Amino acid sequence: MKTAVIISTRGFGVFRHDLLVDPTEVRLVGVFADRDVDNLTAEQRAWFERIHVVPCGLADPTPMLYSLVDLEAAREAVAGLLADTAPADLTVHCYDEQNMMVAAELRTHFDLRGPEVADILPFRDKCLMKQRLLDAGVRVPLFGHFDAEAYAADPEAYFRTVVAEVGLPFILKPTDAAASEGVLKIADRDEFAALPSDLGRPYEYEEFVDGTMYSVNIVSDAGRTVFGGVTEYLVNSLEVPGGKVNADINLIDSDPRVARMVAFAERALDALGRPDGGSHLELFHTADDELVFLEVGARFKGMAGLAAMQRNYGVAFVNLAFEIESGVKSLPYDGEQIYCFDGVVPKAQGVVRELVEPELESHVEMTWKVEVGEEIESSNSLLANGGTFLVSNKDYEAAYRDFRRLADYRPIRYAAPSRVLGIAPAAPENAYSYFHDLRLACETDPYDVHHDLAEGVREVVVLDVRRPVAYATEHVRGARSLPHQDISPETVRTLDPDPLYVTYGWGPACNGGTRAAAKLSALGFRVKEMIGGFEYWKRGGYPTEQGEPS
Repeated sequence: MKTAVIISTRGFGVFRHDLLVDPTEVRLVGVFADRDVDNLTAEQRAWFERIHVVPCGLADPTPMLYSLVDLEAAREAVAGLLADTAPADLTVHCYDEQNMMVAAELRTHFDLRGPEVADILPFRDKCLMKQRLLDAGVRVPLFGHFDAEAYAADPEAYFRTVVAEVGLPFILKPTDAAASEGVLKIADRDEFAALPSDLGRPYEYEEFVDGTMYSVNIVSDAGRTVFGGVTEYLVNSLEVPGGKVNADINLIDSDPRVARMVAFAERALDALGRPDGGSHLELFHTADDELVFLEVGARFKGMAGLAAMQRNYGVAFVNLAFEIESGVKSLPYDGEQIYCFDGVVPKAQGVVRELVEPELESHVEMTWKVEVGEEIESSNSLLANGGTFLVSNKDYEAAYRDFRRLADYRPIRYAAPSRVLGIAPAAPENAYSYFHDLRLACETDPYDVHHDLAEGVREVVVLDVRRPVAYATEHVRGARSLPHQDISPETVRTLDPDPLYVTYGWGPACNGGTRAAAKLSALGFRVKEMIGGFEYWKRGGYPTEQGEPS
């Protein structure tokens, strides 16, 4: 009996166990991270003879990395299997970008069949990937390794260096990035200077290519293409965090773009040393009719895209790859073949108010990952999405019209954020200290000042701190003139030190009253400012008078 070790549930979810010609020919053993194993359905669990639940390979992973298995734990699991299984009868299978190197490490360590570390590394390191292709004459974006030390030493000088190499705007991305996580578009020097001093992982910079994105999906067997198909992207993946739906439609085989782009992808794969099984290559088609390589993974496309491909082409892709990798045969796909494409619901920061399904000619299957009332945090990872959907139609032209309609589709409506609550209110005791001990102790208003003047309160003296000409034109009845520009130890010698002095300027847009209060308090006088100033004294209808300062 053969033993097939499955690393990660991602991608494996569309495997058809019922299509195996002889299920007794192989035992399935799962090695899944603790946060990933719950993605298995009860039916899928029943396929496995044994499931090893292991820790995540990172102590504090982002959602995109929840599926990453701990390498040492995976080695222990495989070592246990080899105690009663010959290495020639054991294969390791992975369809998840995050675990491709883990699977390769296991094959290398135990000398198992399939791509080893050296074979997978060019598909994970984006700089090595592009250098190999550049050497082979494949058009790739201009690129370079991001030098964290040069950035820390002089961001301005390093910005000029990068722009001289790749132009502006440019892209920053982790060398092992997937699903657009951590990818940044730098439009100017301020955005570059605002980067953290430590990006946390190796990065590269590359030329920004303006064009329509496509993906080429290929299944290879011994260096030969057994399947090749092309999908067109609705938007550039960098636009998804801004709220645009990420959808891609499978082009019909008669479309002339298909043969051209498959040939481009085959050339790239051959330069990288194409492994058996699925691969997913992304490229740009520019306005100048140029094909420019973006990146490639030694696995199928992710999320709902693989399910859409299976229905669109009538091929059980994971079973096909599994057969190539293990020798365990599957029956042909037995489901309905129908034009089908997938989409990803973008998320933005906010509280979900309403979930909106698209109005299309085609049939839509929605899978929501968020609910009304949920508070969402921002993320630029395509895996941290609000849901996925499949669109299907027997009429390709209708399906393509719906694909284009999705450009204006906004699946999630958010409650208007509170600007008042944007900053949390102070604790009651702190608020009391601020309002009572600070504001009320330092401020008063026209109503209270008028009250005290009308009642003849001798302990309060009102000071008009505007210029003398303004005072002479009109001022608070009973106020004395003391322009704030003139306040000094010499000019206040005649002021009685005992009263409370109330200062006022022109109005809320004038800080003359504040300046005067600050100067007087610095000279030892007790002071309050009349908020609203002379403008709001007059608005209140309180008495005024004219006359030169005495």
